[in-house]
Amino acid sequence: MGSGIFGIGISGLNAARASLETTSHNISNVNTAGYHRQTNSQTARTPFFEGYGFVGRGVDTTQVSRVYDRYLERQLNGAISLDSYYGTQESFLAQIDNIVADQTAGLSPTVQDFFRGLQTLSANPKSIPARQDVINLAQSLAGRIQSLHGRFEDIRRSVNGQIQSVTENINAYSEQIASVNQRILALNQGSARVPNDLLDQRDQLVAELNKLVKTDVMLQPDGSYSVFIGNGQGLVTGTSANKLVAVPNADDPEQLDVAYGYGGGEVRIPESMLDGGQLGALLNYRSGTLNRVQADLGRLSISIADTMNRQHALGRDLDNQPGSAQLFNDLNPYLDGAAPPSPLVAIDNAPTYLQLKQLREATRSFAVRLDDPAKLAVGSSLKATSAGVVSPPAPAPDTPSLAFVSSVWQEAGARPAPLVDFATAYPAGVDLTYDAAAQTFSAPAPFVVTASRDIAGGFRLTDNNGVTVEFKLEGSPKDFEVLQIRTRGTGPASADAAPSDNANILALAKIQNQNTVVNTPSSNSDFVPAGNLAPNTNFQSFYGQMVSFVGSSANVAKVAAQSQATTLKEVQLARESFSGVNLDEEAANLIRFQQAYQASSKVIQIAEKIFSDLLQLGG
Repeated sequence: MGSGIFGIGISGLNAARASLETTSHNISNVNTAGYHRQTNSQTARTPFFEGYGFVGRGVDTTQVSRVYDRYLERQLNGAISLDSYYGTQESFLAQIDNIVADQTAGLSPTVQDFFRGLQTLSANPKSIPARQDVINLAQSLAGRIQSLHGRFEDIRRSVNGQIQSVTENINAYSEQIASVNQRILALNQGSARVPNDLLDQRDQLVAELNKLVKTDVMLQPDGSYSVFIGNGQGLVTGTSANKLVAVPNADDPEQLDVAYGYGGGEVRIPESMLDGGQLGALLNYRSGTLNRVQADLGRLSISIADTMNRQHALGRDLDNQPGSAQLFNDLNPYLDGAAPPSPLVAIDNAPTYLQLKQLREATRSFAVRLDDPAKLAVGSSLKATSAGVVSPPAPAPDTPSLAFVSSVWQEAGARPAPLVDFATAYPAGVDLTYDAAAQTFSAPAPFVVTASRDIAGGFRLTDNNGVTVEFKLEGSPKDFEVLQIRTRGTGPASADAAPSDNANILALAKIQNQNTVVNTPSSNSDFVPAGNLAPNTNFQSFYGQMVSFVGSSANVAKVAAQSQATTLKEVQLARESFSGVNLDEEAANLIRFQQAYQASSKVIQIAEKIFSDLLQLGG
């Protein structure tokens, strides 16, 4: 009987001691990241039979297990991945939003200043200071575009650097998970018990990995983890880890792709398969926002250079020479090496899509070409007369006068090079006869007169090759009255050989409000639509829409980041409530297990006393 009591006491003492050790371990790891509270499982020993019944033999501690819910852990990893994703998106979108929306660094104020300078010059077209001011404002515009390009390229380099860093960190975590897998397998062999602290370490590594990229984890029958990313690509399998590498894009070396590294080669992973975490945010930000903004800036730069150069070529400079000097660098070669396509007009041989790299290069090369103010083509190459009278300064109320006349570049089909305008194609001009009944003009072949597309109440004169002139009349012309359109320096009015008019500078200024940019939704890719697209917005509206897109994206990311941060806290709280260490609870357990230890000690003490008494009786 004494040895039975003594054995029962010893078993209780050991069980209480083991529980005290586990409780102390919990308290010690209250601030350890990823730690799960541990508990002891106890079971009564098999009893033995006495004549009066079965008598207990004490207690055994069968297992130390962690309080763990796989569903909560999976939910927590998903919340961690999304929190990191939206946080990274918010940070980078805020950078680009601050750039494009900044009144001191954005493009809108500079565009307005440039066109304001054109309006000022129109009041005094012969003024050299006013002409120089236009060139200075054009240089300021070019400098601002190049500054924006430089800041966007800085962001691109930062994105590339982070992609490289995140990829290396993913590899480091993958190797650590594979190493912990190996240690767990070594300790698990031949045993049903598991090393809880190593399991916690592995789960914490998976949580840290989810900050970088979204993962799916599968528990294998041998107790190891297999970790997958994207659409089932294996990152960790048992004790081996696959490496990711950041490699230059085949079409654009300035852009990094993520690939699997196999020996000496790489297998690229599509961006769409890498979602969640910092890596997914960086890739999505680059393709969805940064690429689009840089493409839009490139299209805007090409549109500004192309439209201004075309209109400038239709005028005459201070020496009465055609405006052969380009105002801005010709950016069309960046769109097509075979032919001079344009994003402004329908071109049969234009590419269906333009590479983003081409548009970035165009923005980088945007610069002012003209530096001589006298070469600024302010005057018009065309003059118009009513009934043979050249621009009467004060026409009678019923005498028609020309309110606007401008040559228009050819825009039908695949346009030839060099560009042919009306003054070049028809130096002798053309005579138009007014038809009062039809309220239009008749023209000799090969010309046709139609209503203007761009000028309310105006007319469009077009030949069979698409060479076009647009004009508008003020006053009421009479039936059979003749309107003469001539090239400057020809005909009876040779006194106007030095162009003091401001027709071309006004035409340049009006471009500000004309639809000259093709605005189409950009896809999340390295290419943007091009070719056979009609312009549908002006410079500032296009830039304003770009600013609005960035601002809206930044606001959406900010709201999403705040919402996801709240969700993460809720999931963390649920997980801590279930698996975390509660110091009040552990303090109560200390007292409880201490009392159990003391009671078991008392049992041993009593067993010893009984045994001593028996010895004394026997002596």
